[in-house]
Amino acid sequence: MIYISSMRLIFLLLLSTYQFRCSTSDLEIKVVSADELFVDIKNNNSSKIVLVNIWSTWCIPCIEEFPYIVDLEKKYKNEDLMVVFVSADWDENSQAVYDFLVSEEVTGIHYRKKEGNDENFINEFSSFWSGALPFTGIYNKDMVLKKYWEGKKDEDFFKSSIDSLINMRGEKL
Repeated sequence: MIYISSMRLIFLLLLSTYQFRCSTSDLEIKVVSADELFVDIKNNNSSKIVLVNIWSTWCIPCIEEFPYIVDLEKKYKNEDLMVVFVSADWDENSQAVYDFLVSEEVTGIHYRKKEGNDENFINEFSSFWSGALPFTGIYNKDMVLKKYWEGKKDEDFFKSSIDSLINMRGEKL
């Protein structure tokens, strides 16, 4: 009979859980400028409404609203909604960004802004954005901004904003 100490067993269980979780994560983070972000989204989107959320690991309101957006992405997956997260973190926090996205069970392609002049990124991204986080914009399939807001919002606010654009799909969005 094989005897395994309880500490060794706990270590092996933790290690296997970590490896399983990492291996199931289908997550890619691209580092982009604002212009590159829009080109990449357009190239990966044919007909969906796009919700772009700019957040950071050090922004408490960003972290608080993040689960609402993840839940809504799951609820609307058959409603032609594409959710894109863009981290405003610096290069030195790239592992924290990845770890947070994995902990929130986010998959797919997401982004981190290129390090450099934050003001340039803000101005290229939207003339309506002051730079405050979180910033959320909802775009039509051609990446024309239809709704935007700064600051943390609750799940009902996100839902009503998305619903209003989905209901306008028959009209020229």
